[in-house]
Amino acid sequence: MRHLLALIPILLVAQEAGFVVQTRLVFVPTIVQNEQGRPVDGLTEANFRILDNGIQQPFSLDTFGTGVARVALIVAVQTSGISASALVKVRQIGAMIQPVITGERGCAGLISFSDSVVVRQACTKDPDALSKAFAALASRDPKEGHVLDGAAEAIRLLEAQPNARRVLLLISETRDRGSEATLPDVIRQAQAAGVTVYSATYSAFRTGFFAKPEEVRQPRQTRPLPIPSGKPNWDPVGESIPANSSAQSGNILAGIGELARLSKEKTTEKLALATGGAEYPFTRLPGLEKAIQNLGEEVHSQYVISFIPKEPKLGYHALTVQVQPGTNLRIRTRPGYWVNATP
Repeated sequence: MRHLLALIPILLVAQEAGFVVQTRLVFVPTIVQNEQGRPVDGLTEANFRILDNGIQQPFSLDTFGTGVARVALIVAVQTSGISASALVKVRQIGAMIQPVITGERGCAGLISFSDSVVVRQACTKDPDALSKAFAALASRDPKEGHVLDGAAEAIRLLEAQPNARRVLLLISETRDRGSEATLPDVIRQAQAAGVTVYSATYSAFRTGFFAKPEEVRQPRQTRPLPIPSGKPNWDPVGESIPANSSAQSGNILAGIGELARLSKEKTTEKLALATGGAEYPFTRLPGLEKAIQNLGEEVHSQYVISFIPKEPKLGYHALTVQVQPGTNLRIRTRPGYWVNATP
């Protein structure tokens, strides 16, 4: 890669007395697609303009053909008890990650989250280690799915990967269940670290409905769940069901619970929009495999714009990428980044 300046931090004195603005070369991975959603190849620097807070910036452009920064990927998987049927599919994709997404130069890691976050595999170039980590994923009792806490930990791990295109893939439900982290804080953390968030999302009800009964492993019992008083037949998913209910009835009630949550924030969608990523819903294994393939195609068709900000002021910087000729083109990129300060 020809951007040697990316290896050197750039320290610039801010106007605020006593503070130093810390900024590096800003990477702006950009997807350009035609009306059919297919990548547009062959564009050059002459086709692009980039604006930072409305100010045009001189920049360099790299493509997969000319050489781009390696990919550092963290996959964050929801392992709540209600995710058991989805995990049957997730356990089978570990071998796809390196050949399809990261390549031999990149690295990939794995974390899981339910009511807590666990690092299963640090970012590695070893495909066997990653496959074993995926194969060992197992569901836990709790209903909680701390999507935002999982995303925050993944971003923290990615921050330790220098000179890389940092990518987070969430495999989860679309909405958060009980995180301590807030959506605005995680969005800011991702934008400050230059992390692009993608998600492969599912409905716990729909994946359970389409799963074969013999495929779904029972969740590991990690801690007993308290039974609320007056609810002797309380279901661990959080529903009170009649004593003579069938498993199918339990699935239906769980589905009703899902419908009741539709008014809440669609966490994964907002994270993707705020970082230039995308969301790939799936129900069956082929859908999840297709999501991995789509992510790989996107990563390998990116144009990577890089520049040193002319005015690295503290705070949020809005980015605009323009492509000429831009008729009927779809452009997706990170909408901005943060410049932080230290005393």
